[in-house]
Amino acid sequence: MNEMETSRIETGEEMEPGGRMKSSSSIYSRPSADFNDRVGELEMENARLHRLVAELLIKNQQLRRSD
Repeated sequence: MNEMETSRIETGEEMEPGGRMKSSSSIYSRPSADFNDRVGELEMENARLHRLVAELLIKNQQLRRSD
């Protein structure tokens, strides 16, 4: 298992056929979503992406130090 697969497992992301990532957003499954619910979903997704970027920055730093 490579690093990308491990990362995908840790974050709970899934792949669609063709290699694209499935969106954790539910905008397409609920066309009449309440505005406040959608804002909450976007805030959670934003926090998840911030954590992911932070993890990748740390891994990048560690890789540069090991050279």
